[in-house]
Amino acid sequence: MSEEIGDICALCKHFKMKAHPQHAAVGIGRCHGYDDDPFTKLKNPFIPWSKKKCARFKQDYAGTAKRIAWVEKQRAERNNDAVQPEAKEFDGKRHQAASSITKQS
Repeated sequence: MSEEIGDICALCKHFKMKAHPQHAAVGIGRCHGYDDDPFTKLKNPFIPWSKKKCARFKQDYAGTAKRIAWVEKQRAERNNDAVQPEAKEFDGKRHQAASSITKQS
């Protein structure tokens, strides 16, 4: 049974992060043992029912900012690489148009 990346807590590998998928995408947030339904069974039966949070999960406040900065940098580079060929093509056409105008003068 395979899960999508970011769907399961990266630290404990047990609980889904359904409540906050935007946090799961960058590697922060709280993993939940319950799906906000008291009748939903715990995903890992070896963790006590009294714990609504994964026993292995600890909030990493110090590393959170570094992870977010790294993810944003990766996204910016990926977006820049995707846009770059179009920008180069546009600059080339603009340069050709400018050079043809100067030649006509």
